[in-house]
Amino acid sequence: MILGHRVDDFEHVKRLCRSFGADEAQAETMARQLMKRADQIAEQRNCDRTEAMAYLLEITLKGARGEAPPGFEGGEPPQSKTKS
Repeated sequence: MILGHRVDDFEHVKRLCRSFGADEAQAETMARQLMKRADQIAEQRNCDRTEAMAYLLEITLKGARGEAPPGFEGGEPPQSKTKS
């Protein structure tokens, strides 16, 4: 397990980072950082980890394209939800 996640989750995120144009070492670093940050956002905002990761991947993809999400100045992660 990596950062409390299954290895295949990490490999999937790493493949996504590779598809954004990162080399193998960059993709590994990016995947670790994205997974760690998604966990932090999920805990801080009391939202689903998958939702937090989707938010981060959207920003990452736009950044790889040289774009910025509308109004992005550090942005706000997904809003808090009550966990069931």
